[in-house]
Amino acid sequence: MKDEIFRDASPFVRKCAAKVVAAGVGREILDVACGSGRNAIFLARLGATMVCIDKNLTSFDANLQRRRSILTNHATRLLARKHDLLNDPWPFGPGSVGGIINVHFLMTTLMSVFAMSLTPGAYLLLETVHGHGANYLELPRAGELRALLESAFELAIYEERPIGPHEREAVAVKLLARRKA
Repeated sequence: MKDEIFRDASPFVRKCAAKVVAAGVGREILDVACGSGRNAIFLARLGATMVCIDKNLTSFDANLQRRRSILTNHATRLLARKHDLLNDPWPFGPGSVGGIINVHFLMTTLMSVFAMSLTPGAYLLLETVHGHGANYLELPRAGELRALLESAFELAIYEERPIGPHEREAVAVKLLARRKA
């Protein structure tokens, strides 16, 4: 069951998690649109205090309850915060968070508040949805995220993969970006 926690997290999150946690220097790390909390649980097991944000925390609560016996003291590092990212104002102030992970939920308008909220040197890890069915309709255009982030971030990893009809220029993106000083 413990190994299941490691398998549940996104492979990209598993690859970059240690950097995100280390750069967080003890500050809270946000899991934006956390869903079941699978990625937050993984980072909490590495020592991070995670703030799990979603408009509906039912899936998160059920997953946490199901895994409570193996999380032991790590469960105290998982803080749930109900928040509607589409309609509520962004609740985190300048330089207040030690990292942000955002997996399978993209709102490009959040990129500027992510930059504002991160402490210098902290990481933003973002992974868009993959290309299944009509998912390409919610994906950014080639180069769009790079352009939105390059003034405030150093891009440590930036991967784009074309998805959907060529004329749409949609891409799935995986990125790890460090907040500039």
